[in-house]
Amino acid sequence: MVGFSTQPGPTAPSPGLDQTYEAHSPSTLGNSWMDARNLRHASTSTGGVGLLRLGGADLGRKGVLRFSATGEFFSTPDFPVRGADNTRTGGTFAVGYVPLDFLDVSLSYTASTNTNTRSSPSLIQALGDVTLGARATKQWLPGFWAGADVRVMTFSGVGSNQIAFGFSPRAVATYDARALNPKLPLRVHANLGLLMDGTGSLVDAGRLNAAEEYALGINRYSRLGVGLGLEAPLPVVTPFLEYGLSSPLGVPDGQLVAPDGSLVPVGSVAPQTLGLGLKLTAVQNLTFTAAAELGLTRQVGRGVQPVPPFNLVLGASFNVDPALQAGGTRVVERVVVREPVPVQQTPASAQTQVAQSQVTSTQVAQAATAQVSGVVLDAKTRQPLPGVLVAMVDSTLPPVALAPGDGRFLTYALPSGPVKLSVRKDGYLPLEKELMLEAGRTVSVELELVAEVKPATLALAVTSKRKPVAATLAFFGGPTPRQVKYSQADAASRQLQLPAGRYVVEITAPGFLAQTRAVQVADGAAMDLAFDLEPEPKQWQVKRENDKLELLQQVRFADGKAVLLPESYPLLAQVVDLLVRTGIQRIRIEGHTDNQGDKTANLNLSKERARAVADYLIKAGLDPARLESEGFGDSRPVAPNMTPRGRELNRRVDFVILDR
Repeated sequence: MVGFSTQPGPTAPSPGLDQTYEAHSPSTLGNSWMDARNLRHASTSTGGVGLLRLGGADLGRKGVLRFSATGEFFSTPDFPVRGADNTRTGGTFAVGYVPLDFLDVSLSYTASTNTNTRSSPSLIQALGDVTLGARATKQWLPGFWAGADVRVMTFSGVGSNQIAFGFSPRAVATYDARALNPKLPLRVHANLGLLMDGTGSLVDAGRLNAAEEYALGINRYSRLGVGLGLEAPLPVVTPFLEYGLSSPLGVPDGQLVAPDGSLVPVGSVAPQTLGLGLKLTAVQNLTFTAAAELGLTRQVGRGVQPVPPFNLVLGASFNVDPALQAGGTRVVERVVVREPVPVQQTPASAQTQVAQSQVTSTQVAQAATAQVSGVVLDAKTRQPLPGVLVAMVDSTLPPVALAPGDGRFLTYALPSGPVKLSVRKDGYLPLEKELMLEAGRTVSVELELVAEVKPATLALAVTSKRKPVAATLAFFGGPTPRQVKYSQADAASRQLQLPAGRYVVEITAPGFLAQTRAVQVADGAAMDLAFDLEPEPKQWQVKRENDKLELLQQVRFADGKAVLLPESYPLLAQVVDLLVRTGIQRIRIEGHTDNQGDKTANLNLSKERARAVADYLIKAGLDPARLESEGFGDSRPVAPNMTPRGRELNRRVDFVILDR
């Protein structure tokens, strides 16, 4: 701390007032090794004091505004899947403010662009993510601060006005070792908390591959986050090190589906990062940050954001104290409180005060009570609900019942102050509502009850030639994507409960062809979901070549008709298997003919045959949105039409990959 006066000459302090002046965020250049001013109270990438991602509990001085801008960049091959080249650029603008000694509030805005050769489109932008944070901490011991941090996040939808929300409560702590030894410039930070976001509801899970999930920042599970960090406030620079682990919660059977369709343990895909960085305060109030984040997790699981091998971060944080802008100094006042001189009361004045304070107990009771008037409605239909009881929590008063017809209620006379209402009705989720009652007034409220959603029960059966088969069923879409392992020990069936919604089921089993199916699940329904798997062929007739599926034999039709022959069914089953296992999102089925006959008839026949193949794949379980069909007649030959063999090659069906 530096002490100086802004007046030209000495001034005498007022009685009982001690004045000092405090310099604000000076440059660290030229400071000694142990100078306390080497400490930077700089902003994190999303606002609030701390390191790069890690929040600190030492909030710094009251009244300081912190502005920060952070940019990120990485470009790497084989991420998040092999053969994919990924480049990501992101930026975050944040502002933080310390209105009270124990409170830090912040607001940040993030935008990013991601380019990946396996996503469709290859360039995906995520704009408009906003984070609002509040952190309350206290110094409990010399050099030790601890408290709680709460962040509320919004995530903008893709191509719509839909918005998802996130919530992240966590505990934060900071210890400054200089309180133990002034010659030890070392500070330790620790964070522990939950991160819950709704990004999984913004898009249909069955329509995204791993590259698209990463580009859009999709997480389908809540996470437990742990962070540890060290910083050394030295002259010129402050080196820092931070480690972060984000462990997904609620993963069925502890396993996730990898991009290639295999199962991976959730522990092997939990994101882990190690950050190495430096902070430099060469200019007063301005701190620059440069860091590199290393991804310690290599495996990828669908529904969990992977971490890139490395990420470069550059940022700047600028501190402003509005109280210092006029004169460049802050006046810190310490007021000495002196005992007031007691005034002796006369008997007459004492009698007057007693007379003024005499009020009957009935008048006090009437002035100190209030009531609550309200109505209980169905949240969806907005209609009054009969048979509802409204109780006062922590009160000995009995519940009140709603009036027949209009669903209104009126409570008993309640003491003024806070009151909590509890609303219960069979078939609806319970509701509690806190109100603040003012004496002598009636508070009006409108309470909405949400109908309880009963899960559907699915009886699963996976067989091949009437024998159980060990398989993995992945349910995409719906409110809660799930993954189920089905073993031979399950015998004929296994029951699974799912919330209502539309799901795309993908089933894979070693040694058998994969299948997929769209399933619409209703509230409380009971339904059978059976799969009869076909063994893998000894010789595969379908393989992927660049942007096409290469068929080693032709799809066969009845002569001159768009009628599939049964001999082509096994071939098309291999097409379904390849689409499921490789994650191909959309294909176009193209029909072609030779040049024999009428061109218009050939064109129509090619269109009808392509449509017939698409219809068969849809019946096999593929989502119609993944398929297009088109016919080109004899306009695209692959061989001369001069020989029977050439014409046979031209009478074909091609599968072109549109979205990978």
